[in-house]
Amino acid sequence: MRNGVIEAEPEIDLMEEARMEAFTMGFDEGCRVTAQTHGQESEARTRLTDALETLAPAPSGMLSTMLSATVVRLVEQIVGEVEIDIERLVQRCDTVAAFIEDNEGKSALHLHPEDITLLEGETIGVKLVADKAMHRGCVRLETADGWVEDGPDVRLARLRALMDDMEGKP
Repeated sequence: MRNGVIEAEPEIDLMEEARMEAFTMGFDEGCRVTAQTHGQESEARTRLTDALETLAPAPSGMLSTMLSATVVRLVEQIVGEVEIDIERLVQRCDTVAAFIEDNEGKSALHLHPEDITLLEGETIGVKLVADKAMHRGCVRLETADGWVEDGPDVRLARLRALMDDMEGKP
């Protein structure tokens, strides 16, 4: 009652009430789904960010050092496992012996003792010296003027030098 007038209670529209309740429930469900989706997307972004950080490039010096060490190690393993090729050994001996000029009597070709036995019957043109310090497949020609060397050790040293150049090492 208001100022002596009795007010009638407003009529309740059940249809409108049901519609409002359904709207409210739908709105609440939409908010819940949106929050859940946002949370999942946020987690996915975080995982992606973490994954990208693990893929961040290593400093190039570190990577090239690792690659260089791997290549040299693999080549050294292969060289150590490969059987000595007699034709290649004779070719190395001939190539190195070609450096001899007029000091033939003062020249000597140093080889591993097992390699000298492989060269029996070959004409090299220079005195062969068994040298246990030499690695298999390597040859060293010593003359009065100096020495010349060839073989897997020399080529591995060149490979290391090239890899160091690629890394920028002095």
